[in-house]
Amino acid sequence: MAIDFQVAFPQEAIHLNRVKILRGPPRTLQIIGDDFRAVDEVLVNGVKSPDSIIISKTKLLAQVPDELLDQNVLNVSVFSRRLTITPRSFIRFRISKTPGKVTGIMRLMQKYLKILFTSQGTDIFNPQLGASAMKNIGSTFSGDGRAIVQNLVIAADTATKQMIALQARDPSIPADERLLSATVTKSGFNKEEGTVNVEIELINQTGQPAITNLEL
Repeated sequence: MAIDFQVAFPQEAIHLNRVKILRGPPRTLQIIGDDFRAVDEVLVNGVKSPDSIIISKTKLLAQVPDELLDQNVLNVSVFSRRLTITPRSFIRFRISKTPGKVTGIMRLMQKYLKILFTSQGTDIFNPQLGASAMKNIGSTFSGDGRAIVQNLVIAADTATKQMIALQARDPSIPADERLLSATVTKSGFNKEEGTVNVEIELINQTGQPAITNLEL
């Protein structure tokens, strides 16, 4: 059985009900949410808060990063230590302090994302491999960013076709790691933050689903 090193972590984003800016110093956020008993980290405008304190199950305080002291708070995310593949999970890429291994549908998801984000021409052994999903990241946009979203949806479809074609050549791949379908179920563009959000549902050949939420 093949095993891969884990670099993609589906981490639960805790539902937030209210965020209030408290008087400082330091500039601090009071965050009200569903369940903060397993908080891993707090992101403010995409930057990790240097300090957070859990007051109760539904309330925590988080310090605004120094580099954001003169900026408006546009986005707050609180991530749990729970690793789940659900509609409330976001894929985060990192190298864990304790190296982990992935098999089954987690390995399938990780391989799919590798193809999705690989730019064609960068793999010397297979120059045609890759859906080039990152080609629009950092580019300028106009209007509602529809073209950027459409390009990402096309990239997801390209990654699906490439992965199914590649796996068809290798009969040793187990059914739970073999892609049956991948469907973009949600997509959108946040003009204020300049980010693209996409939800892709992967289904393996045993019928097991995995929700892949990405924010780019």
